[in-house]
Amino acid sequence: MARYIIPSVTISAIYGVYKSYWPDKNDKKKILSVEDAVKLLNVNANTSEALRYIQHTESKEFLKTLNPAAVALLARSGSELCMKIPIKSCVDQKLDVSEALSKFNLGDKWNSSIEWINRVACPEEDLSCSDEWLVRLPSQIERLRRMLQLLFLTTEKTFDVSAIDVDVIPFLFNVYAEFYRSNVDIAVLAMKILSNIVGADEKYAKSMLDSEWLPLISTMVMNGKSLMERLLSHKVCQNALSSLKSIDYRLPSDVYEMHLPDEEPEFDIVLIHGLRGSVAYTWRQKDSDENLLSTCWPKDWLPLDIKRPFRIIGLEYPSYIFHFTGTQQSLQSRSERFKEQLEIAGIGKRPVLFICHSMGGLLAKKLLVDSPNLLKNTIGVLFIATPHKGSPVANWGYSVFQPTEDVVMLSESNATNKKLNDDFSAVSKDIPVIVSMVETLESNIIANAKSIVVPNKSAVFEQGAVYHIADVHLNLCKPTRDSASYGVIINFLLDCFREHDKHPKA
Repeated sequence: MARYIIPSVTISAIYGVYKSYWPDKNDKKKILSVEDAVKLLNVNANTSEALRYIQHTESKEFLKTLNPAAVALLARSGSELCMKIPIKSCVDQKLDVSEALSKFNLGDKWNSSIEWINRVACPEEDLSCSDEWLVRLPSQIERLRRMLQLLFLTTEKTFDVSAIDVDVIPFLFNVYAEFYRSNVDIAVLAMKILSNIVGADEKYAKSMLDSEWLPLISTMVMNGKSLMERLLSHKVCQNALSSLKSIDYRLPSDVYEMHLPDEEPEFDIVLIHGLRGSVAYTWRQKDSDENLLSTCWPKDWLPLDIKRPFRIIGLEYPSYIFHFTGTQQSLQSRSERFKEQLEIAGIGKRPVLFICHSMGGLLAKKLLVDSPNLLKNTIGVLFIATPHKGSPVANWGYSVFQPTEDVVMLSESNATNKKLNDDFSAVSKDIPVIVSMVETLESNIIANAKSIVVPNKSAVFEQGAVYHIADVHLNLCKPTRDSASYGVIINFLLDCFREHDKHPKA
Protein backbone atom coordinates (compact mmCIF):
# COMPACT_ATOMS: atom_id res chain seq x y z
CA MET A 1 0.00 0.00 0.00
CA ALA A 2 1.25 3.51 -0.78
CA ARG A 3 2.50 5.51 2.18
CA TYR A 4 1.69 9.17 2.74
CA ILE A 5 2.90 11.58 5.39
CA ILE A 6 0.50 14.49 5.55
CA PRO A 7 0.86 17.67 7.66
CA SER A 8 -2.14 18.80 9.65
CA VAL A 9 -2.61 22.06 7.71
CA THR A 10 -3.91 20.19 4.66
CA ILE A 11 -6.38 17.96 6.47
CA SER A 12 -9.29 20.39 6.78
CA ALA A 13 -9.23 20.98 3.03
CA ILE A 14 -9.37 17.25 2.35
CA TYR A 15 -12.25 16.90 4.81
CA GLY A 16 -14.24 19.53 2.90
CA VAL A 17 -14.06 17.47 -0.28
CA TYR A 18 -15.34 14.32 1.43
CA LYS A 19 -17.99 15.84 3.72
CA SER A 20 -21.50 14.62 3.04
CA TYR A 21 -20.34 12.48 0.11
CA TRP A 22 -23.21 9.99 0.46
CA PRO A 23 -26.83 11.17 0.26
CA ASP A 24 -29.39 10.22 2.84
CA LYS A 25 -31.56 7.24 1.89
CA ASN A 26 -35.18 6.85 2.90
CA ASP A 27 -37.48 4.89 0.64
CA LYS A 28 -39.75 3.38 3.28
CA LYS A 29 -43.52 3.40 2.77
CA LYS A 30 -45.68 5.87 4.62
CA ILE A 31 -47.61 4.80 7.73
CA LEU A 32 -51.29 5.56 7.31
CA SER A 33 -52.79 4.73 10.72
CA VAL A 34 -52.06 4.26 14.43
CA GLU A 35 -52.77 0.57 13.97
CA ASP A 36 -50.05 0.37 11.30
CA ALA A 37 -47.58 2.12 13.60
CA VAL A 38 -48.39 -0.17 16.54
CA LYS A 39 -47.98 -3.29 14.40
CA LEU A 40 -44.56 -2.10 13.26
CA LEU A 41 -43.44 -1.27 16.80
CA ASN A 42 -44.61 -4.63 18.11
CA VAL A 43 -42.34 -6.40 15.60
CA ASN A 44 -39.50 -3.82 15.69
CA ALA A 45 -39.84 -2.80 12.03
CA ASN A 46 -39.53 0.73 10.58
CA THR A 47 -39.52 1.90 14.17
CA SER A 48 -38.28 5.46 13.60
CA GLU A 49 -41.23 6.27 11.31
CA ALA A 50 -43.68 4.46 13.59
CA LEU A 51 -42.43 6.39 16.62
CA ARG A 52 -42.74 9.70 14.77
CA TYR A 53 -46.30 8.85 13.77
CA ILE A 54 -47.61 7.88 17.20
CA GLN A 55 -45.80 10.79 18.90
CA HIS A 56 -48.30 13.17 17.32
CA THR A 57 -51.40 11.04 17.87
CA GLU A 58 -53.88 12.82 20.12
CA SER A 59 -55.47 9.78 21.75
CA LYS A 60 -53.12 7.62 23.81
CA GLU A 61 -55.39 4.58 23.97
CA PHE A 62 -53.02 2.73 21.65
CA LEU A 63 -50.44 2.53 24.48
CA LYS A 64 -52.46 -0.34 25.96
CA THR A 65 -51.88 -2.39 22.79
CA LEU A 66 -48.08 -2.12 22.81
CA ASN A 67 -46.20 -5.28 23.76
CA PRO A 68 -43.17 -5.10 26.15
CA ALA A 69 -40.67 -4.90 23.28
CA ALA A 70 -42.53 -1.93 21.80
CA VAL A 71 -42.47 -0.21 25.20
CA ALA A 72 -38.70 -0.79 25.33
CA LEU A 73 -38.41 0.84 21.91
CA LEU A 74 -40.33 3.86 23.22
CA ALA A 75 -37.93 4.10 26.15
CA ARG A 76 -34.88 3.71 23.89
CA SER A 77 -36.08 6.65 21.81
CA GLY A 78 -36.54 8.81 24.91
CA SER A 79 -40.24 9.21 24.16
CA GLU A 80 -42.34 11.22 26.61
CA LEU A 81 -45.12 8.68 25.98
CA CYS A 82 -43.38 6.51 28.60
CA MET A 83 -44.68 8.98 31.18
CA LYS A 84 -48.26 8.02 30.24
CA ILE A 85 -47.88 4.24 30.54
CA PRO A 86 -49.21 2.84 33.86
CA ILE A 87 -46.42 1.50 36.08
CA LYS A 88 -45.95 -0.09 39.49
CA SER A 89 -44.31 1.91 42.28
CA CYS A 90 -40.84 0.87 43.44
CA VAL A 91 -40.65 3.27 46.35
CA ASP A 92 -39.48 1.74 49.60
CA GLN A 93 -39.20 4.02 52.62
CA LYS A 94 -36.32 1.99 54.04
CA LEU A 95 -33.51 0.50 52.00
CA ASP A 96 -32.93 -2.81 53.78
CA VAL A 97 -29.76 -4.46 52.47
CA SER A 98 -30.18 -7.59 54.59
CA GLU A 99 -33.68 -8.20 53.27
CA ALA A 100 -32.47 -7.68 49.71
CA LEU A 101 -29.65 -10.17 50.21
CA SER A 102 -32.09 -12.81 51.38
CA LYS A 103 -33.79 -12.73 47.96
CA PHE A 104 -30.64 -13.97 46.23
CA ASN A 105 -29.85 -17.66 46.26
CA LEU A 106 -26.74 -18.02 44.13
CA GLY A 107 -25.15 -20.93 45.95
CA ASP A 108 -22.41 -21.53 48.47
CA LYS A 109 -19.85 -19.33 46.73
CA TRP A 110 -22.25 -16.37 46.83
CA ASN A 111 -23.15 -16.99 50.49
CA SER A 112 -19.52 -17.28 51.59
CA SER A 113 -18.66 -14.11 49.66
CA ILE A 114 -21.51 -12.22 51.33
CA GLU A 115 -20.36 -13.46 54.73
CA TRP A 116 -16.88 -12.21 53.94
CA ILE A 117 -18.26 -8.84 52.82
CA ASN A 118 -20.14 -8.45 56.10
CA ARG A 119 -17.01 -8.94 58.16
CA VAL A 120 -13.57 -7.41 58.00
CA ALA A 121 -10.59 -8.21 60.20
CA CYS A 122 -10.22 -6.15 63.37
CA PRO A 123 -7.33 -3.72 63.36
CA GLU A 124 -4.86 -4.51 66.15
CA GLU A 125 -5.41 -1.16 67.85
CA ASP A 126 -9.24 -1.57 68.04
CA LEU A 127 -9.65 -3.02 71.55
CA SER A 128 -13.44 -2.87 71.33
CA CYS A 129 -13.51 -5.43 68.54
CA SER A 130 -15.21 -8.72 69.41
CA ASP A 131 -12.78 -11.31 70.82
CA GLU A 132 -15.09 -14.12 69.80
CA TRP A 133 -15.19 -13.36 66.08
CA LEU A 134 -12.22 -11.04 65.73
CA VAL A 135 -14.30 -9.12 63.22
CA ARG A 136 -16.28 -5.90 62.96
CA LEU A 137 -19.04 -4.75 60.63
CA PRO A 138 -18.12 -2.26 57.92
CA SER A 139 -20.27 0.81 57.37
CA GLN A 140 -23.65 0.20 55.75
CA ILE A 141 -22.74 2.18 52.63
CA GLU A 142 -19.46 0.33 52.17
CA ARG A 143 -21.25 -2.96 52.76
CA LEU A 144 -23.82 -2.02 50.13
CA ARG A 145 -21.08 -1.07 47.67
CA ARG A 146 -19.32 -4.42 48.12
CA MET A 147 -22.56 -6.33 47.77
CA LEU A 148 -23.41 -4.48 44.57
CA GLN A 149 -19.94 -5.10 43.16
CA LEU A 150 -20.33 -8.81 43.88
CA LEU A 151 -23.81 -8.82 42.31
CA PHE A 152 -22.42 -7.05 39.24
CA LEU A 153 -19.64 -9.62 38.83
CA THR A 154 -22.16 -12.44 39.30
CA THR A 155 -24.66 -11.13 36.77
CA GLU A 156 -22.18 -10.22 34.05
CA LYS A 157 -21.81 -13.97 33.44
CA THR A 158 -24.51 -16.58 32.85
CA PHE A 159 -26.36 -17.18 36.12
CA ASP A 160 -29.33 -19.18 37.33
CA VAL A 161 -32.26 -16.83 36.74
CA SER A 162 -34.36 -18.73 39.28
CA ALA A 163 -31.88 -17.72 41.98
CA ILE A 164 -32.62 -13.98 41.86
CA ASP A 165 -36.17 -12.81 42.55
CA VAL A 166 -37.64 -10.12 40.26
CA ASP A 167 -37.82 -7.95 43.39
CA VAL A 168 -34.22 -7.12 42.55
CA ILE A 169 -35.66 -4.62 40.02
CA PRO A 170 -37.37 -2.34 42.61
CA PHE A 171 -34.41 -2.89 44.96
CA LEU A 172 -32.01 -1.49 42.35
CA PHE A 173 -34.38 1.41 41.69
CA ASN A 174 -34.36 2.31 45.38
CA VAL A 175 -30.55 2.12 45.45
CA TYR A 176 -30.39 4.50 42.50
CA ALA A 177 -32.99 6.87 43.99
CA GLU A 178 -31.15 6.90 47.33
CA PHE A 179 -27.67 7.63 45.97
CA TYR A 180 -27.89 9.37 42.58
CA ARG A 181 -27.20 12.73 44.22
CA SER A 182 -24.89 11.75 47.10
CA ASN A 183 -22.89 8.82 45.69
CA VAL A 184 -22.82 8.65 41.90
CA ASP A 185 -20.61 5.53 41.82
CA ILE A 186 -23.21 3.45 43.69
CA ALA A 187 -26.05 4.80 41.53
CA VAL A 188 -24.15 3.96 38.33
CA LEU A 189 -23.32 0.50 39.69
CA ALA A 190 -27.04 -0.13 40.26
CA MET A 191 -27.70 0.73 36.61
CA LYS A 192 -24.88 -1.55 35.41
CA ILE A 193 -26.41 -4.44 37.35
CA LEU A 194 -29.83 -3.60 35.90
CA SER A 195 -28.44 -3.74 32.36
CA ASN A 196 -26.95 -7.18 33.05
CA ILE A 197 -30.10 -8.55 34.65
CA VAL A 198 -32.65 -7.36 32.08
CA GLY A 199 -30.53 -9.00 29.38
CA ALA A 200 -30.54 -12.35 31.19
CA ASP A 201 -34.24 -13.20 31.02
CA GLU A 202 -37.49 -11.63 29.82
CA LYS A 203 -39.01 -11.76 33.32
CA TYR A 204 -36.56 -9.08 34.47
CA ALA A 205 -37.10 -7.03 31.30
CA LYS A 206 -40.87 -7.09 31.75
CA SER A 207 -40.53 -6.22 35.44
CA MET A 208 -38.31 -3.24 34.59
CA LEU A 209 -40.68 -2.00 31.87
CA ASP A 210 -43.59 -2.28 34.31
CA SER A 211 -41.86 -0.26 37.02
CA GLU A 212 -40.68 3.26 37.81
CA TRP A 213 -37.51 2.46 35.91
CA LEU A 214 -39.45 2.99 32.65
CA PRO A 215 -39.97 6.79 32.78
CA LEU A 216 -36.57 7.25 34.43
CA ILE A 217 -34.69 5.28 31.77
CA SER A 218 -36.63 7.01 29.00
CA THR A 219 -35.68 10.43 30.39
CA MET A 220 -32.01 9.52 30.87
CA VAL A 221 -31.56 8.26 27.28
CA MET A 222 -31.61 11.86 26.03
CA ASN A 223 -31.20 13.93 29.18
CA GLY A 224 -29.04 11.94 31.57
CA LYS A 225 -26.85 14.23 33.65
CA SER A 226 -23.75 12.32 32.54
CA LEU A 227 -22.73 10.54 29.36
CA MET A 228 -22.46 7.29 31.33
CA GLU A 229 -26.12 7.61 32.39
CA ARG A 230 -27.15 8.09 28.76
CA LEU A 231 -25.09 5.14 27.56
CA LEU A 232 -26.29 2.88 30.39
CA SER A 233 -29.96 3.75 29.91
CA HIS A 234 -29.64 2.90 26.21
CA LYS A 235 -27.92 -0.37 27.16
CA VAL A 236 -30.76 -1.26 29.54
CA CYS A 237 -33.26 -0.82 26.70
CA GLN A 238 -31.17 -2.82 24.23
CA ASN A 239 -30.62 -5.68 26.65
CA ALA A 240 -34.33 -5.75 27.45
CA LEU A 241 -35.02 -5.98 23.70
CA SER A 242 -32.48 -8.80 23.50
CA SER A 243 -34.13 -10.91 26.21
CA LEU A 244 -37.52 -10.18 24.60
CA LYS A 245 -36.12 -11.62 21.32
CA SER A 246 -36.60 -8.34 19.48
CA ILE A 247 -32.90 -7.94 18.57
CA ASP A 248 -30.32 -10.69 18.04
CA TYR A 249 -27.46 -9.38 20.19
CA ARG A 250 -26.78 -8.21 23.74
CA LEU A 251 -24.46 -5.57 25.19
CA PRO A 252 -22.21 -7.21 27.83
CA SER A 253 -20.86 -5.32 30.82
CA ASP A 254 -17.82 -3.77 29.08
CA VAL A 255 -19.54 -2.92 25.78
CA TYR A 256 -21.49 0.30 25.16
CA GLU A 257 -23.50 1.24 22.08
CA MET A 258 -22.70 4.89 21.43
CA HIS A 259 -24.76 5.18 18.24
CA LEU A 260 -27.37 3.04 16.53
CA PRO A 261 -28.80 4.20 13.17
CA ASP A 262 -32.48 4.09 12.30
CA GLU A 263 -31.84 1.57 9.54
CA GLU A 264 -29.77 -1.63 9.53
CA PRO A 265 -26.06 -0.72 10.00
CA GLU A 266 -23.65 -1.42 7.17
CA PHE A 267 -20.59 -1.16 9.42
CA ASP A 268 -19.54 -1.44 13.06
CA ILE A 269 -17.08 1.14 14.41
CA VAL A 270 -15.30 0.02 17.59
CA LEU A 271 -13.62 2.60 19.85
CA ILE A 272 -10.97 1.53 22.38
CA HIS A 273 -9.59 4.04 24.90
CA GLY A 274 -6.10 4.12 26.36
CA LEU A 275 -4.44 3.97 29.78
CA ARG A 276 -6.73 5.36 32.51
CA GLY A 277 -9.31 6.25 29.86
CA SER A 278 -13.04 5.63 29.81
CA VAL A 279 -15.83 5.31 27.29
CA ALA A 280 -17.53 8.18 29.15
CA TYR A 281 -14.80 10.82 28.80
CA THR A 282 -12.01 9.74 26.44
CA TRP A 283 -14.00 10.70 23.34
CA ARG A 284 -15.15 14.18 24.38
CA GLN A 285 -13.90 17.52 25.68
CA LYS A 286 -13.64 18.19 29.40
CA ASP A 287 -16.79 19.55 31.05
CA SER A 288 -16.91 23.18 32.16
CA ASP A 289 -19.23 25.59 33.95
CA GLU A 290 -20.38 26.94 30.58
CA ASN A 291 -20.74 23.48 29.02
CA LEU A 292 -22.01 21.17 31.75
CA LEU A 293 -21.88 18.05 29.55
CA SER A 294 -19.55 18.40 26.58
CA THR A 295 -20.23 16.87 23.19
CA CYS A 296 -19.16 13.29 22.54
CA TRP A 297 -17.98 13.39 18.92
CA PRO A 298 -18.66 9.72 18.00
CA LYS A 299 -22.18 9.91 19.41
CA ASP A 300 -23.14 13.45 18.45
CA TRP A 301 -21.15 14.46 15.34
CA LEU A 302 -20.27 11.43 13.22
CA PRO A 303 -23.90 10.44 12.48
CA LEU A 304 -24.53 13.99 11.24
CA ASP A 305 -21.33 14.38 9.23
CA ILE A 306 -21.39 11.03 7.44
CA LYS A 307 -24.65 9.94 5.81
CA ARG A 308 -24.04 6.23 5.99
CA PRO A 309 -25.67 3.80 8.49
CA PHE A 310 -23.11 2.58 11.01
CA ARG A 311 -23.17 1.44 14.61
CA ILE A 312 -20.60 2.77 17.09
CA ILE A 313 -19.41 0.56 19.94
CA GLY A 314 -17.23 1.75 22.82
CA LEU A 315 -15.20 -0.66 24.96
CA GLU A 316 -14.54 0.00 28.65
CA TYR A 317 -11.79 -1.52 30.77
CA PRO A 318 -10.04 -0.53 34.01
CA SER A 319 -6.36 0.38 33.82
CA TYR A 320 -3.95 1.82 36.35
CA ILE A 321 -0.48 3.30 36.60
CA PHE A 322 0.58 2.03 40.03
CA HIS A 323 0.00 -1.35 41.66
CA PHE A 324 -1.82 -0.04 44.70
CA THR A 325 -4.71 1.51 42.74
CA GLY A 326 -6.73 -1.53 41.68
CA THR A 327 -7.03 -5.07 40.35
CA GLN A 328 -4.68 -5.72 37.45
CA GLN A 329 -5.50 -7.17 34.02
CA SER A 330 -3.06 -8.34 31.37
CA LEU A 331 -3.35 -7.56 27.68
CA GLN A 332 -3.99 -11.26 27.07
CA SER A 333 -6.84 -11.46 29.62
CA ARG A 334 -8.43 -8.31 28.18
CA SER A 335 -8.20 -9.71 24.67
CA GLU A 336 -9.90 -12.96 25.73
CA ARG A 337 -12.61 -11.05 27.60
CA PHE A 338 -13.32 -8.63 24.77
CA LYS A 339 -13.23 -11.33 22.10
CA GLU A 340 -16.17 -13.03 23.84
CA GLN A 341 -18.04 -9.81 24.63
CA LEU A 342 -17.70 -8.40 21.12
CA GLU A 343 -19.08 -11.62 19.68
CA ILE A 344 -22.10 -11.39 22.02
CA ALA A 345 -22.60 -7.78 20.88
CA GLY A 346 -22.71 -8.92 17.25
CA ILE A 347 -19.31 -7.58 16.22
CA GLY A 348 -17.96 -9.58 13.28
CA LYS A 349 -21.27 -10.06 11.49
CA ARG A 350 -20.59 -7.00 9.32
CA PRO A 351 -17.46 -5.01 8.32
CA VAL A 352 -15.57 -3.60 11.31
CA LEU A 353 -13.48 -0.43 11.78
CA PHE A 354 -11.33 0.28 14.84
CA ILE A 355 -10.51 3.72 16.24
CA CYS A 356 -8.00 3.43 19.09
CA HIS A 357 -6.26 5.92 21.35
CA SER A 358 -2.82 5.20 22.81
CA MET A 359 -2.74 1.81 24.58
CA GLY A 360 -6.14 1.03 23.07
CA GLY A 361 -4.32 0.46 19.80
CA LEU A 362 -2.25 -2.29 21.40
CA LEU A 363 -5.43 -3.98 22.60
CA ALA A 364 -6.92 -3.74 19.10
CA LYS A 365 -3.79 -5.34 17.66
CA LYS A 366 -3.99 -8.18 20.19
CA LEU A 367 -7.68 -8.74 19.42
CA LEU A 368 -6.99 -8.94 15.69
CA VAL A 369 -4.03 -11.28 16.15
CA ASP A 370 -6.10 -13.57 18.40
CA SER A 371 -9.34 -13.44 16.36
CA PRO A 372 -9.03 -14.60 12.72
CA ASN A 373 -12.74 -14.02 12.05
CA LEU A 374 -12.56 -10.46 13.40
CA LEU A 375 -9.43 -9.83 11.34
CA LYS A 376 -11.16 -11.14 8.22
CA ASN A 377 -14.02 -8.65 8.66
CA THR A 378 -11.86 -5.64 9.59
CA ILE A 379 -11.50 -3.02 6.86
CA GLY A 380 -9.67 -0.30 8.79
CA VAL A 381 -7.72 0.63 11.93
CA LEU A 382 -6.98 4.20 13.03
CA PHE A 383 -4.12 4.34 15.53
CA ILE A 384 -4.25 7.61 17.51
CA ALA A 385 -0.89 8.10 19.25
CA THR A 386 -0.43 4.35 19.74
CA PRO A 387 2.95 3.32 21.26
CA HIS A 388 3.84 0.49 18.86
CA LYS A 389 7.41 0.65 20.18
CA GLY A 390 6.67 1.95 23.67
CA SER A 391 6.86 5.37 25.31
CA PRO A 392 9.81 7.09 27.01
CA VAL A 393 7.41 8.45 29.63
CA ALA A 394 6.72 4.87 30.86
CA ASN A 395 10.33 4.62 32.08
CA TRP A 396 10.20 7.66 34.34
CA GLY A 397 8.60 6.19 37.46
CA TYR A 398 10.43 2.87 37.59
CA SER A 399 12.95 3.84 40.25
CA VAL A 400 10.35 5.31 42.62
CA PHE A 401 7.01 3.56 42.04
CA GLN A 402 5.72 0.06 41.35
CA PRO A 403 4.26 0.34 37.84
CA THR A 404 1.43 -1.92 36.68
CA GLU A 405 1.74 -4.43 33.86
CA ASP A 406 0.18 -1.83 31.58
CA VAL A 407 2.98 0.66 32.24
CA VAL A 408 5.64 -2.04 32.03
CA MET A 409 4.34 -3.03 28.59
CA LEU A 410 4.56 0.58 27.44
CA SER A 411 8.29 0.78 28.19
CA GLU A 412 10.44 1.08 25.09
CA SER A 413 12.34 -2.16 25.68
CA ASN A 414 9.35 -4.38 26.51
CA ALA A 415 9.58 -7.78 24.81
CA THR A 416 5.81 -8.45 24.95
CA ASN A 417 5.01 -5.26 23.05
CA LYS A 418 7.74 -6.01 20.49
CA LYS A 419 6.33 -9.50 19.88
CA LEU A 420 2.82 -8.07 19.56
CA ASN A 421 4.05 -5.60 16.95
CA ASP A 422 5.78 -8.39 15.02
CA ASP A 423 2.68 -10.62 15.21
CA PHE A 424 0.39 -7.84 14.04
CA SER A 425 2.75 -6.86 11.22
CA ALA A 426 2.45 -10.42 9.91
CA VAL A 427 -1.36 -10.12 9.55
CA SER A 428 -1.84 -6.38 8.95
CA LYS A 429 -1.50 -6.71 5.16
CA ASP A 430 -5.03 -8.17 5.19
CA ILE A 431 -6.42 -4.85 6.50
CA PRO A 432 -7.10 -2.47 3.58
CA VAL A 433 -6.90 0.87 5.47
CA ILE A 434 -4.45 1.59 8.30
CA VAL A 435 -3.80 5.16 9.47
CA SER A 436 -1.44 6.54 12.13
CA MET A 437 -2.08 9.86 13.90
CA VAL A 438 1.00 11.36 15.61
CA GLU A 439 1.22 14.04 18.31
CA THR A 440 3.77 16.82 17.79
CA LEU A 441 3.36 18.93 20.97
CA GLU A 442 4.83 18.13 24.38
CA SER A 443 2.49 17.18 27.23
CA ASN A 444 2.84 18.19 30.88
CA ILE A 445 4.13 15.09 32.69
CA ILE A 446 5.26 15.73 36.27
CA ALA A 447 5.72 19.17 37.86
CA ASN A 448 7.41 21.30 35.17
CA ALA A 449 8.60 18.35 33.09
CA LYS A 450 7.28 18.07 29.54
CA SER A 451 7.63 15.41 26.88
CA ILE A 452 6.15 13.90 23.76
CA VAL A 453 4.30 10.91 25.24
CA VAL A 454 4.44 8.76 22.09
CA PRO A 455 7.18 10.00 19.75
CA ASN A 456 7.05 9.72 15.98
CA LYS A 457 9.29 6.62 15.80
CA SER A 458 6.82 4.72 18.02
CA ALA A 459 3.48 6.17 16.86
CA VAL A 460 4.02 5.50 13.14
CA PHE A 461 2.99 1.99 12.14
CA GLU A 462 4.90 0.48 9.23
CA GLN A 463 1.83 0.42 6.96
CA GLY A 464 -0.58 3.10 5.78
CA ALA A 465 -0.92 6.88 5.86
CA VAL A 466 0.58 9.06 8.61
CA TYR A 467 -0.84 12.36 9.88
CA HIS A 468 1.15 14.68 12.14
CA ILE A 469 -1.16 16.73 14.37
CA ALA A 470 -0.14 19.89 16.25
CA ASP A 471 -1.60 18.86 19.60
CA VAL A 472 -0.75 17.03 22.84
CA HIS A 473 -1.27 13.33 23.49
CA LEU A 474 -4.59 13.47 25.38
CA ASN A 475 -6.20 15.97 23.04
CA LEU A 476 -5.83 13.90 19.87
CA CYS A 477 -8.92 11.88 20.85
CA LYS A 478 -10.83 14.99 21.99
CA PRO A 479 -11.16 17.01 18.77
CA THR A 480 -13.24 20.05 18.07
CA ARG A 481 -15.46 19.77 15.02
CA ASP A 482 -13.16 21.93 12.86
CA SER A 483 -9.86 20.50 14.13
CA ALA A 484 -7.29 18.63 12.07
CA SER A 485 -7.66 15.46 14.12
CA TYR A 486 -11.41 15.31 13.46
CA GLY A 487 -10.70 15.74 9.77
CA VAL A 488 -8.40 12.72 9.91
CA ILE A 489 -11.13 10.67 11.60
CA ILE A 490 -13.70 11.62 8.94
CA ASN A 491 -11.30 10.87 6.10
CA PHE A 492 -10.33 7.54 7.63
CA LEU A 493 -13.97 6.44 7.87
CA LEU A 494 -14.82 7.55 4.34
CA ASP A 495 -11.74 5.82 2.94
CA CYS A 496 -12.81 2.62 4.72
CA PHE A 497 -16.33 2.87 3.30
CA ARG A 498 -15.04 3.52 -0.23
CA GLU A 499 -12.59 0.62 0.06
CA HIS A 500 -15.37 -1.70 1.18
CA ASP A 501 -17.63 -0.57 -1.66
CA LYS A 502 -14.88 -1.42 -4.16
CA HIS A 503 -13.87 -4.70 -2.53
CA PRO A 504 -16.53 -5.97 -0.07
CA LYS A 505 -15.04 -8.12 2.71
CA ALA A 506 -18.28 -9.17 4.39
